[in-house]
Amino acid sequence: NIIIQQAWELLSPSLKPRRIIFAVLLQCLLGRGDVIEDLVRDAASRQTNNAEFLGLANDTIVDEDDTKYYLSSQFGRRESANIIWQLELCLWLHRGGAFEMSVKAVKETVLAIRIGIATSSWGRCHQSLDTLLKAEPDYPMDFDAGKNLWRSMKIIVVNDNVIDGIDGVSSGGWEFLVDCRRDEATEMLRDGKPGQFLIRPHTQDPGVFTLSFRTNLVPTETTPAAYDEAGAIDKSKQPSESESSQTARKIVKRDDVVQHAIVRLTDSGFRCGSFGPFVTLVKLLHAVSESLPFALRFNDPPIKGVIKERGTLPSPNSFLFRKMALHSRSDFFQLQGSSKIKVTDIDDCIRDRDPSDVSLERCFGLFAQLIFLTELRKQLCALAAAVDEDESATAMPKEGIDETLSDDFDGSISEGSLEIDEEEVIGVACRMVRPLLNWVRSKEIDIIDEIAPLMCDVDRTPSVLSLSSAVEELDESIEHTCFITGGDSLIRRMIQAGSGVEFRTLRVGEAGNSVIVVLFGRSDAVKWMISNGAARDQADAEKKLKMMELMRIIEPITSADLSIPKSYAATHPATESRYRFVDPWEVEALESKAGETANAALGRARYQTMSVGQIAGSCEKIVRSTGGLHLLGLWSTLKGGITLTKALCSAHPPWERDAGGDLLMKGGFLLESSPYENSIRQHLYGNSLFRRLNLPQRFLALLQVELLDLKNVTSPSGSSSLTAYALLRLKRQGSSAPLNHKARSLDSACTQPRKISKSSGLNAPASWGSLVRFRFPLPEFVNCEGKSFDADRESLFRGAPTCLQLTAYEKKFMSDAELGGADINLESLGSGGQIEEWVPLRAGKDGITWFARIRISLRFELMCMELSTNDGEEVKFKNDRCPSVGLKKIQYLSRLGAHEDVKGVKNSISTPDLAGYFGQYLY
Repeated sequence: NIIIQQAWELLSPSLKPRRIIFAVLLQCLLGRGDVIEDLVRDAASRQTNNAEFLGLANDTIVDEDDTKYYLSSQFGRRESANIIWQLELCLWLHRGGAFEMSVKAVKETVLAIRIGIATSSWGRCHQSLDTLLKAEPDYPMDFDAGKNLWRSMKIIVVNDNVIDGIDGVSSGGWEFLVDCRRDEATEMLRDGKPGQFLIRPHTQDPGVFTLSFRTNLVPTETTPAAYDEAGAIDKSKQPSESESSQTARKIVKRDDVVQHAIVRLTDSGFRCGSFGPFVTLVKLLHAVSESLPFALRFNDPPIKGVIKERGTLPSPNSFLFRKMALHSRSDFFQLQGSSKIKVTDIDDCIRDRDPSDVSLERCFGLFAQLIFLTELRKQLCALAAAVDEDESATAMPKEGIDETLSDDFDGSISEGSLEIDEEEVIGVACRMVRPLLNWVRSKEIDIIDEIAPLMCDVDRTPSVLSLSSAVEELDESIEHTCFITGGDSLIRRMIQAGSGVEFRTLRVGEAGNSVIVVLFGRSDAVKWMISNGAARDQADAEKKLKMMELMRIIEPITSADLSIPKSYAATHPATESRYRFVDPWEVEALESKAGETANAALGRARYQTMSVGQIAGSCEKIVRSTGGLHLLGLWSTLKGGITLTKALCSAHPPWERDAGGDLLMKGGFLLESSPYENSIRQHLYGNSLFRRLNLPQRFLALLQVELLDLKNVTSPSGSSSLTAYALLRLKRQGSSAPLNHKARSLDSACTQPRKISKSSGLNAPASWGSLVRFRFPLPEFVNCEGKSFDADRESLFRGAPTCLQLTAYEKKFMSDAELGGADINLESLGSGGQIEEWVPLRAGKDGITWFARIRISLRFELMCMELSTNDGEEVKFKNDRCPSVGLKKIQYLSRLGAHEDVKGVKNSISTPDLAGYFGQYLY
């Protein structure tokens, strides 16, 4: 006893955590199984608690190995590396029959090992983290019950005995393990039902098993010979040769009704012939069952010969360590007592970084670690919350139950006392995973300010590329000039009185029903830029106009872009290129629902339909520079790009996080934004989050207008039938631009004429049934209020459209009659909502005679914005891939006719009048 006591003190796990396995072996020799379980559980608890300390270490991927943040987690890494291997050996000893452990102790050990691997590999060996997620433990798991541990909203588990979607499986398929030979397995299953099966272990190789199952075949016997009265064979009663051959093909022997298949546990998982690999045995059995003409009977496990002892079962982490052995080196986890950890080739982090990208890499690194912990949390919570049959059986000690009691005994022991309460199971599981949950919460807190910052950090003025510096990028030979403003300043100065720039109106479409576009000539612009000091010479002016084209401040319109008849083109030869102004909030009238996500150059950017490939490609470069190819592999496994997109889309803006306080009042008036303005602000904030991370995802606004009905208030008995259509346009509040056949802008829409039947009564059905869709971008270089950082651009194009302009017409043979028009305010329209109302249509001096019933809905669609480039060939390719919505509509309408007004808008017009003229057609 004295020797054992001294040995126990030398091997005390509390002082020497590296010697846990030796202490377990010592107690195993002494037969102290109760002490062994306490030793293992104590070491597992210490290992699990290290995860919570790592969450407070502030150690991220971008921190170098000689920083204080890296050293702050060094102790936890070393402890984890020393303990996880010993705990895994203890599991193998337990499964090998060396000692017994309770189900609770096994769960705690498996949790501690997996958390320890995550701790040791944290931020350094991303391939091990990837393997940790892919190789689930071969142990009962209940993901539905596990959600109750980490979700704020609890759920009700419908079926407690479902593992991986298979009823009746409670131990990962190992309850079918039977110690028998091939002939014994055949004898056991021969008289059973089709689908009954068992698994036989190999006598020499622990990684090889045999699946024996009862088929749906029926055994047959050969027809016995028939004899006559003389004792000779009666040939008349014998089957013919054809019948004999057919019978021979259908003969099924008694042993053939049971089939056998080899199952191997390889480095990549469980395999059975062409099936696999699968991370668990039960998933392989489920795949085999689906391929058979009959289903395997998972609810009917064998009774005789079942291996209830754990002597031949592998560790639940066996597949994980087999796979890690292929990719990782053990010396990475054997951290010695050196004062500084050396970076080896197992560290797949790239150390040579651009200091300007450190902040961006920190955001992606933190998010990659967070989503890894989130997936690990789901896996381990499912393991902790699963209820094993052995666990429920050990709810009460055996000595506490009288085996002589009959089934009809009605004493003080109730049936409920023999079962584990559901709340008790959740409580025990919550205690197991509490350090991991705290680790996840700490990472969530760390990443909030990085991913969703405050308004003061979002609304900083970006470094906008000036025209002079942009021209220098095209030609470095040009010296730096004092011209440091943007293209919107040129537009604002061009429209001043006395500028000398002549503006003309291009009319496209049918005569009497045309669309007007304001244009100015290229030669006038070049002369004006030279004369006003905006350019040194003609070459400089042309290059600045080219940059304005690339930035989509202006868009060129030539005769080649117009689909005009050849006879008209012959008599009106092209003289020069002209330009139209591009509104950053440009509105597109969509022709169909498919156009909602169609590629287009809209406003001053080009947008493409969002796809998984584009999301993954946008994150690949920065993720690879943050942690190398292995972090990129982990990011792909976690679907990091999609997860990051969903997280940013669901992020609440700062003013919503502070909701619940006092209302903002000034002078007795409420300063709160309207639902429409707040929806625009929310998605502008979302765009700013994507922009901060150099991601191409952007929100576009989609407005749908339904024209339901049209009524005449002067006809009490109901309106007579008529054929009507409407012109619609989104505009800014205060714009006085007309909307009629003679003068309407490029962003207006015209519905198809529809016959409106006579209707009366309050509940009369909708009879118009026309639908119009609009979309407009949320432009770059604006704050969350929608105000541009460029004062010149803000003065020209002030905010998003906030009003729907409607003009209704009655279709007639000679000339259409105007029924009236209305301006509908969109302030009460919020994202995902709709408004429906009767709108009075005012028709000049006639007053209000008609009412239109309309329904308007608003939502936002996520698309991908293409990055700008100065390469001419690339720009041409992008123009083909993302055609301009304005130019496309001009080309379409020009097929019906196109001409310029002879009399242009001269510079003699005063500035207010000219600005108002632009306001009619620009915004």
